[in-house]
Amino acid sequence: MKRNVLALLPLLVSLGIVFSLLAEAKGEDKVAATVNGEKVLSSQVDSKVSKYKDIDPSLIPSLRQDILEEIIADVLVQQFIRKEGIEVKQQAVDEAVENIRKRMKSNLKTADVSLEDALAAYNSNLDELKKDIKNSLGLKTYFTRDLNDKTLEQYFLKNKDVYSGEMVRASHILIDTRMSESPEELAKAKSKMEEIKKELDKGADFGELAKRFSDCPSAERGGDLGYFPRKGAVVEPFAETAFKLKAGEISDPIKTEFGYHIIKVSDKKEAKAVKFEEVKEQVKENYLEDETANLVKKLRTEAKVDIKE
Repeated sequence: MKRNVLALLPLLVSLGIVFSLLAEAKGEDKVAATVNGEKVLSSQVDSKVSKYKDIDPSLIPSLRQDILEEIIADVLVQQFIRKEGIEVKQQAVDEAVENIRKRMKSNLKTADVSLEDALAAYNSNLDELKKDIKNSLGLKTYFTRDLNDKTLEQYFLKNKDVYSGEMVRASHILIDTRMSESPEELAKAKSKMEEIKKELDKGADFGELAKRFSDCPSAERGGDLGYFPRKGAVVEPFAETAFKLKAGEISDPIKTEFGYHIIKVSDKKEAKAVKFEEVKEQVKENYLEDETANLVKKLRTEAKVDIKE
């Protein structure tokens, strides 16, 4: 048995699991962070990291940070729901899960796929889904207490282009900076992107430069991302820039959470007239998504978070 464990040590270390195993052997578990005094354990992070079987070991530190931030956000939402005195019944959670199963069965693409298998493909499981649903239902209860059609219609008018059917087809070149920790590394990435933009301004082929320099999987397609709507498909700074461009135009370098991008819009599908009543349910869904994102940002800013690892 000892030989088997020793043989697995390199793999366990690369996944960050060995430390939690040793801690468990001593009856201990390291604290990864505290969130307003509530502990987040390293084993919680380890468990999620271990689901990424084929990840490059060099990416694990960044992955751990991302997962830890996700857990912190979940804890903040749970704390907020408790503070507001919102009760989410287990029956409501179970019904939501069953609705997902029914929707999968009624869809030809997922009819033969179990919910559990679908979740596993995204490195998740049923327990995690139920926690997410419970948080979502709690926040929905909070945000819909005083929600009315007037508020939703104002949101619709402010974001009318989202529901008009307008779409763009865009390509991009990405210099990924998620692993760049120092100002020097970020400056180097920005400088590299500025040099690429100079080449484009001189008439260089966008697709060829994307294949040579882009860190996105879309590089093999010359950076092509296909068509996407104004909201919900790509991160906001990217979408905002893309929808301001005309077909054939190329943007200056922009920064998102993924890194530096240069965007080229190759085609646009024009907007159509739409009435609030026709898209009311979608408006409500988007409104709740935005309110949730804003709340999580606010809670993270105000929280006392002490990251230990």
